[in-house]
Amino acid sequence: MDILHFAICILQSPVPAVQRFHVARLVIGLSVTLVLAAGVARGDRFQLTGGGQVEGRLIESNDDDKSLLVIELTDGGRLKIPRSEVTRIESRSAVEDEYNTLARSSPDTIEAHLRLAEWCRERKLRDNAQQHLARILELDPDHEAARAALGFRQKDGQWMTRDDVMASRGLVLYEGRYVAPQHVELLERQKQTKISQADWAKHLEQLRRWLTGRRQDRAAEALAEIQQLRDPAATEAVVAMLRREDDPALRRLWIEVASRLNRRPAIDALVELSLTDPDPEIRHDCLDHLIKSGRPGLATPYIRALKDSDNEMVNRAAAALGQIGDRDAINPLIDALITKHRFKVGDGDPNQHAYAFSPDSGAFSFGGGGPQIVTQALRNPDALSALVTLSDGQSFDYDQRQWRRWLAAQSKLHAVDVRRDQ
Repeated sequence: MDILHFAICILQSPVPAVQRFHVARLVIGLSVTLVLAAGVARGDRFQLTGGGQVEGRLIESNDDDKSLLVIELTDGGRLKIPRSEVTRIESRSAVEDEYNTLARSSPDTIEAHLRLAEWCRERKLRDNAQQHLARILELDPDHEAARAALGFRQKDGQWMTRDDVMASRGLVLYEGRYVAPQHVELLERQKQTKISQADWAKHLEQLRRWLTGRRQDRAAEALAEIQQLRDPAATEAVVAMLRREDDPALRRLWIEVASRLNRRPAIDALVELSLTDPDPEIRHDCLDHLIKSGRPGLATPYIRALKDSDNEMVNRAAAALGQIGDRDAINPLIDALITKHRFKVGDGDPNQHAYAFSPDSGAFSFGGGGPQIVTQALRNPDALSALVTLSDGQSFDYDQRQWRRWLAAQSKLHAVDVRRDQ
């Protein structure tokens, strides 16, 4: 007799009506509680030391032996397992319990497995969904929907996984994307480089603290290690330390290390500092180390800087080219003898008017008051000095036309010498 039938019998019994009603209500409430409890029951997954697992529910045991776990199995029955053989207990969700109920009651047919696979997919039970799809292929190896859901593709009349298709194209799966095998090696090297760079950043930070710490032994140890540093993987970390350093003596130390590493990020940092650092001694040290490195193509970034909008930067670049000694810089230096730059002048009342006389045109210009942007041609003495150095003492002052005639004559003379050598 079920609980609901039992409640009806109570209502029809000869006991007083009020008592019959209260007893029936209590019985029905108890039945609802039991039903709800069954609906939210949780199961557990017991991982065993041997690699297997048992699914069920841990229950209280009346035994005095606490070394055993009593499990009520999902499929019925009870099992006692030594606690020492259980490595982990994972609680199952209500969705997993519902799935187990559905799976036990479903027939072993293609249609049933399709329904269960879709049910699992909607609830993000991916492994369970794939199990049902795999079972469908056991029942029907050419089942198109199951093959597609498992990632198979047809090629030349054969079912192939996506990995197989990509492998036929010479690609392999690497961290979620398909790449060429040789690219995997490159990506692995890049990953290791990033790890190494991060390690170097932490290590150099520690050495920097030791250098300025109270312990003389650690300061000496840190200095010795930094002076012996040769690992190219440390380049990014050294450049970062150089850019952040505010101690002039330590900046010179990082400059020396960066120049010794002779890697592109270090060279770029030294070139930048040789042009932009406010300390002339730092600029000189950077350029001196760059020249001593003998790196080919060193003049190129300084030739580009000759076109900078800042006139001071133009002169710094020209002075550097004179020290580098690359004669390919002669023509750009001729162009840089006189350069035009824009300046903001005036800060008067915008209601007033300004007049300016241009010697080139012999005319007056008229404009409103307030700040004005003017363009001015400036002579660059460092460009002239560099030209005199690179031309072995020639000097045509700031006469760009004369300098170009001389350079053209030198080019013709060089061409004649080359033909004679042949």
